[in-house]
This record gives sequence, structure tokens and C-alpha cells, in this order.
Amino acid sequence: MPASSFTSLPTELICQVFQWSDDFSAVAALAQTARVFYNSWRENPTPICRAVAPRVLSNIGAAERLLNVQEEAEAESPAQHEQGPKSIIRAKRLLANARCASAASNRWVQFCQIEHFRNDSEGNLAPMRPHEIARFEHAFYCVWTIGTMAKAPHLQKQASAFLDQASPADLARLDELATWASNYNDNDFESVGLDLESEIWRAGYSLVSDRWSAWQASEENKGPRIYMASKYEGPIGFFAFFDHTQRWIDMIEENGKK
Repeated sequence: MPASSFTSLPTELICQVFQWSDDFSAVAALAQTARVFYNSWRENPTPICRAVAPRVLSNIGAAERLLNVQEEAEAESPAQHEQGPKSIIRAKRLLANARCASAASNRWVQFCQIEHFRNDSEGNLAPMRPHEIARFEHAFYCVWTIGTMAKAPHLQKQASAFLDQASPADLARLDELATWASNYNDNDFESVGLDLESEIWRAGYSLVSDRWSAWQASEENKGPRIYMASKYEGPIGFFAFFDHTQRWIDMIEENGKK
């Protein structure tokens, strides 16, 4: 189809073209090709993002929950609001948050060097797997969400309720994320606007650590420390996100059901 004919398509069809994009880079490129495409993107960011995001973000549910909490936290601080159509602002923030999650997970992969702790079925060094990264990024979004709630007075009860609903296995993963983020990285994420030493993140670490420590200290959960048993299977005893150490997560979950 000639370019001139393509740009004359109805807005609904152009929107569908956007929705079939492989990723947001393709969306951005398409929006810059002609005024009609740019206008379609400006008018339909929500349906386009909802269609493309699941193909790009493995934790779209957690990502959208963080986005909603960020908006609620800022609701009583109008001065913090970005100017522009709300749907465009949401789309931009969703992508900005995703870049932060990706930057953190990339740094975590570099830190872990998990291939030195395991082999695949053929004896080859086994690198980090996509669903292991997805576990990490899910915990990343959750701790960020908890910290955002904790720093907004009108949402603090929600932070506690969030942790109340977390299973022991969830708490273990959140605590491991908090431990890595607060102690084992250089916090060099300025290029994506992420500061793991900000008040929001520190509030998240504190709440998660306190809740995990309380669970470990409870009488029915006393026993051998999991990280001692797993210290040779991951860097400095980390175990919560790797496939080959999920039996420790299963053990935590079983203890929580007793």
C-alpha cells in the first residue's frame, strides 16, 4: 500500500496498527512518521499501551499497580503534577518505571553471575533466565509500591495491608530485593532517574525488612536459616529468584502454612 494511502486510513485502523507493534520503540517510530500517526498516538495512548505493554512488560499487573499508587500519592500534592493529558502522562510514567525496573534487573544479573553457581542439563554454564528476571522485577515493583505508600500519609495503611496479604514466600523475595538494593549495588541509575537511596525506597526497605524479620522470629517459624543452607547456590546466599533454589522458597511457604 502506498504511503499516501496508508496515512488516509481511518483513525481506528491506524490505532490498530499501533496496537500490533512489537514494542514501544516501534510505537515511537511510527508516531514520528507522519502527522496522522502522531495524532492517533496522542488521541489513543491508553488502548495502545494496554495492547503493547503485555508483550513488553512481564509484570504488567505490578507495573500498573505502582502507577496507580504513584498517582494516588500525588493526588494531594498538585504542585508535583506533570502538565498534559492524563493518558499521555500515564503512558510516559509506565515506560519510565519500566526502564527503571530493567536497569535494576540488568545490574542484578551482572552482580549475581549466576552461571558460576549452576550448570544446565548438559553441563554448560546456565545464564539468568527470563522468568528469573521477571521474578526480580516483580519484587522490584512491589517494594517501590510499598515505599510510595509509606511516604504518603493517606496511603500508609495500604502499605501495611499490602504486606498483610503477602505470603511468606512473597516476603522472602521482597526482603531479598531490599537487601540487594540497599547494600549490593552502586546506585548508579541517573540515566533512568532511579535513586535506590531515596526516602521512598528506604521506606520500602524498612517495612519489608521489619515484616520479614517478624515472620522469621515468630515461634512457629524458628529453625535453620534458609540462607545458610543456600549460601553455595547463589551469590552471598541469595536464593529467592533462581529456578534451582526455589525449593527453599517452597520450604518457606510450607512453614507458613503450619
